[in-house]
Amino acid sequence: MPRFVLEIGTEEIPPRFFPPALAQLRRDGRQMLERARLGFEDVKVYGTPRRLVLIAEDIGARQAPETREERGPSAKVAFDADGSPTKAAEGFARRHGLAPEQLVKKETDQGEYVFAVVKAPELPAGEALAGLLPDLIAGLSFPKTMRWGTGKLRFGRPIRWLLALVDDEIVGFELEGLKSNRLTRGHPVLSDGMHQVRNADEYESTLEDHCVMVRQGQRRLLLRERIRELSGQENALPLGVGHVFPTIDTLMEWPDEFLRQIPGDLLLETVFLVEWPTVALGRFDPSFLSLPDPILIEEMQHVQSYFPLQTQEWVGESRESLPEGSAFWGGHRPGRLLPRFIAVRDGDERHLDTVVAGWENVLRAKLIDASFFYEQDLKRPLSDRVEDLRGVVFQEGLGTVYDKVQRIRAVASDLAGQDSLSSADRKALGAAALLCKADLTTEVVAELSGLQGVMGGIYARTIEPTQADEVADAISDHYRPRFSDDEIPGTVLSQLLAVADKIDTIAALFAIGAVPTGSADPFGLRREAAGVVAIVLGADLFVSSRRLVEVALTELERQVELKQPRNRIVSDVLAFLGQRLQTHLREEEGIRYDLVEAALAPGIDDISAAATRAQALRLIQPHDSFLPTVIACTRPMNISKDFEGGDVDPELFQDPSENALWEAYQKVASQADDVPLLKLFELIATELRAPIDTYFDDVLVMAEDEKLRRNRLAMCWRLSQLFRRIADFSLIVQA
Repeated sequence: MPRFVLEIGTEEIPPRFFPPALAQLRRDGRQMLERARLGFEDVKVYGTPRRLVLIAEDIGARQAPETREERGPSAKVAFDADGSPTKAAEGFARRHGLAPEQLVKKETDQGEYVFAVVKAPELPAGEALAGLLPDLIAGLSFPKTMRWGTGKLRFGRPIRWLLALVDDEIVGFELEGLKSNRLTRGHPVLSDGMHQVRNADEYESTLEDHCVMVRQGQRRLLLRERIRELSGQENALPLGVGHVFPTIDTLMEWPDEFLRQIPGDLLLETVFLVEWPTVALGRFDPSFLSLPDPILIEEMQHVQSYFPLQTQEWVGESRESLPEGSAFWGGHRPGRLLPRFIAVRDGDERHLDTVVAGWENVLRAKLIDASFFYEQDLKRPLSDRVEDLRGVVFQEGLGTVYDKVQRIRAVASDLAGQDSLSSADRKALGAAALLCKADLTTEVVAELSGLQGVMGGIYARTIEPTQADEVADAISDHYRPRFSDDEIPGTVLSQLLAVADKIDTIAALFAIGAVPTGSADPFGLRREAAGVVAIVLGADLFVSSRRLVEVALTELERQVELKQPRNRIVSDVLAFLGQRLQTHLREEEGIRYDLVEAALAPGIDDISAAATRAQALRLIQPHDSFLPTVIACTRPMNISKDFEGGDVDPELFQDPSENALWEAYQKVASQADDVPLLKLFELIATELRAPIDTYFDDVLVMAEDEKLRRNRLAMCWRLSQLFRRIADFSLIVQA
């Protein structure tokens, strides 16, 4: 069966672009093959710094047959009284390459019409793909794009060549003046220049002959083994390799779950930095170990892309007793940093000693600077730096970071009241809120911005002897979670401080109209909102989001003029938090979409309560009583949805079913505050479902008499308010 290869050759693409781009290329590539009516066995995607690759295995040699019907004019217009074709029929038939007598008459909802039964051409695979490939390439998305030359196409980096083959035949197409061919590029140093690929089956081997490992799984496997080997020689553990390696050593392709970027996973980044990896060990002066570990790790891992090494301790009786793959490569527990690191070269082992010496010299210079910055920072306590924040702009139109600190303090104080903190904890939270941004004025954070918060915690312990450890912990952790898989802060104070900081950021930016649109979120507000949701749910915080936003805006109004109406800002922020909560419940907890919408409809002011409602619905939904109860509850909810509310007067009841329903309602409502949601639903199902059905069978709610109508609507409204303690049942799919 034929094999198809597409290679998009580019200038060097940043590593973080690859996971989403390759995932999209695989998805869109499958859809393209389906549109082309070409069967296939499998679709693979590869990426190196200078290429994106799509490979389809065992595709159909020709398009699958397809017949479609195109509707034309009505039969009365297409044929005259004698049954002869009119000009309308002749023109319609001609457009589809048919004779008028080949048209078919068919009855439709709008009467009898003529149809052309068209058999689509069955083109060879190459011809079928040629017209689709330009759109496939142009449709790829990247975090940032650029244009080059005089063309209009935007791509992650300029495209320099295009290879497209079905077996040994070129799939001919053109994009931005580039014509596809059978040429690829080798390694930029070891085998530069263009090289011919004779057949799609030889694509990977041709590249390997010219020092390019095109399969990222192969590069990752090689790096894993070499890092394991060098670390083992030093009796050490490497940092920056992610949490757990795949246990399948034969992994050569990359499943979707590995096609994503995990912050802190230097191995994944390195995989997309090199085409021909070589791993080596470097060293630095042990005297630098006097620096705090976060500085050393930041300089090595995030600035230089080195893998720091640390001592290891075994967990368990022996190495042999541990299952393969139970940790990085066994049951290790990390310890102290060592004055050594592992780095990766994109090249072979020639002159490797010189390369390693260069790595060591660069790191030495960086660590000398870091030592100087750290010593300078130790000369001033954080409390002396708070005033310096007046000179640090937070965001245009939102004042300085000093102003933001005042808002954080106000929100944190309100949170302390909602969470009923002790007076000592309130004082500690206030101290942490005051100092949490002070490290932004330090030399180390100015040089290594990724250490904001972390250095604040270190300095709070080192040069603020009056501060308790919980204050330092809160300062260190208040930026977390920094990304989707990050842990939430570990203490109550750090959790409350993090929520205060994130709520303020969201509310302030919404206040000046800096709202995320589509895929554009330059201030990372979706990440901040997701962090609020993660902390509130993970820490079981029961707080009023509306109140926190109101407090942040009250403080903001003292500093700047709001550019949006206050009520609108509050409602927009709550809706934004609701979207993140909805995403969490659907994607992280796997709750059905309509159950989530129904649970969140009563409001997300209390995020934990809204999530609890969704989780309760998921537990109730499989029961036989669920759907009949939902259907019954929907009837009063629908009929009273526009009713503004009111009291029920039993004196106006005319039918026994009204009395029965009112008594059942009062019985359930009297227990609603004291029972969990699952029990409340059970009460509704057993005590209210039958009376509701009888009521709607026997009573006309929308009576002509206004008093009767309003009284009956008030009854339905009261029932609706009771049901909304669980959900808006009208939003649940009744099937």
